[in-house]
Amino acid sequence: MDFSIQQAVLLVLGGLIPAVVFIADRADFVVAITLVNVLLIWASLRIATGGSLGPAGGNTSTDEA
Repeated sequence: MDFSIQQAVLLVLGGLIPAVVFIADRADFVVAITLVNVLLIWASLRIATGGSLGPAGGNTSTDEA
């Protein structure tokens, strides 16, 4: 059986459409998981660099008024 490039491309494209529909159907779930991952990475970097998880605009000055 001769398997041409055209058949290979059509086979890949035929599988690509259902995959895109499947991912688009679950887009809200993917976005939620991505947001949680971003927040975890942000918190890890803040702690690793000596920061705290407190308010971002907090007073970090050591001068007393």
